[in-house]
Amino acid sequence: MKSVLITGANRGIGLAFATAYLQRGWKVYAACRDMGRVGELLELGGNVEVVPLDVTSMEEIEALAGMLKGKPLDVLINNAAVHGPRDATGTFGNIDPEAWMEVFRVNTIGPVKVTEALLPNVLMGGDRKLVFISSMAGSISMRGSQPHHRTGGPYIYRTSKAALNAAVKAIGYDLQDKGVSVVTLHPGWVKTETGGWDAPGEPSDSVAAMMPLIDAATPEGNGVFLNVDGSVIGW
Repeated sequence: MKSVLITGANRGIGLAFATAYLQRGWKVYAACRDMGRVGELLELGGNVEVVPLDVTSMEEIEALAGMLKGKPLDVLINNAAVHGPRDATGTFGNIDPEAWMEVFRVNTIGPVKVTEALLPNVLMGGDRKLVFISSMAGSISMRGSQPHHRTGGPYIYRTSKAALNAAVKAIGYDLQDKGVSVVTLHPGWVKTETGGWDAPGEPSDSVAAMMPLIDAATPEGNGVFLNVDGSVIGW
C-alpha cells in the first residue's frame, strides 16, 4: 500500500489532500499542530493515522521521525503554512520583526526541517516525491506583473514563500541523483485560513488539479515552480 504524509492536514488544502489520497486507497499520515481540531479527519474513515506535528518544534519533528522510523513514504506533502499579519504590521514601514520570524519558522524553516527528518522514509518509498505547497506571492520575478502585485502588500508572507522557493530549488538539485522528485506548487487562490474566505477557489478543486502534477513529476523536472494549471511560474 502506498503512503503519504501531509502537514497541516486537518483543514483547507491539507484536508482536501488527505481526502483525495484516502479515496485512492493510500495510507495517510495526517500531521496536525492542533490535535483538538481533527474531527473532520477522523470522520473521513479509511486508513488515516493522525499524528501530532508543530513544524516549528524540533522536538515534535524528531518525535515524528522516530515514530515513522523504518516506514516508507511514497509522498511527503509540506502543506502547513500561515499568512501572518494582515494589518499594517505586515507592510513596509510597520513590519513586526517577531511576527516575521514566526512566519518564517512555519513557512520556510519548518518544511525544510520536516523534509530533512523524513527523507530516509521517502527514500524507502516507491514514488520518492517531495511536494511543497508554495505561493505565486513568493515569485520575485512576477512582482509588478499584475495589478494586485504592484503594491508592497504582505511583505512577511511573500518573503517567507520566496525563501521557501529558494530552499526547495536547491533541495531539488541536491536530491535529483537520488531519484527524488521535488515538486513546488502554487495551489491558486483558495478559500482557506491563509488564502482568505473571499477567495474564489475551493480546496478540493485545487487538489484535484494538483494531484496529476504530483503524479507526473520526475527528478528531471526538479527546479521548476508550477501553477495549479501546470504552467511554469518564474522564481
